[in-house]
Amino acid sequence: MADQVVAALELLDGLDDKPVAEHVDVFDQVHRSLQDALATLDEV
Repeated sequence: MADQVVAALELLDGLDDKPVAEHVDVFDQVHRSLQDALATLDEV
């Protein structure tokens, strides 16, 4: 799970270089990734 969280947070790298209009898509992707990581806690 820790790897999933790190990977999700790495999606935020370079966000400053992207247009603000693209930030929502990145945040959505990070949110989905973190939700998936939390869902795997039930499997542990």
